[in-house]
Amino acid sequence: MKSAINIAAVLVLTACANSSGVVKIGPDTFTISTSASPGKGGVPAAKRIAYQEAGEECSRRGGLEVFTLSEKTLSPTWTEGMASMELNFRCLRPNDSEFQRQRLQSSPDQIIENRQR
Repeated sequence: MKSAINIAAVLVLTACANSSGVVKIGPDTFTISTSASPGKGGVPAAKRIAYQEAGEECSRRGGLEVFTLSEKTLSPTWTEGMASMELNFRCLRPNDSEFQRQRLQSSPDQIIENRQR
């Protein structure tokens, strides 16, 4: 019985990758959440899936480019075996005034506020 549970746990940790699919949250703004187990590539695989599906969505909309608004990744831990990625993006034309060189920066996990005066 114990070996069956161990085999099931190994299969769960090595064989999973999934996506919420692209969800429209504004006129040209979208979000997608993906996850991947360490066996499927972890955070890099989750990012690849998210950006690939974002690119496909923008292509379906007439060859538009993906403009990243924000991205957040979570690495797997011992208690939660899946790495995850949340991507918020827009589909823009390359000549759109909002389309510019992107400076990707991760959102902070913690914000420290100094309230001393």
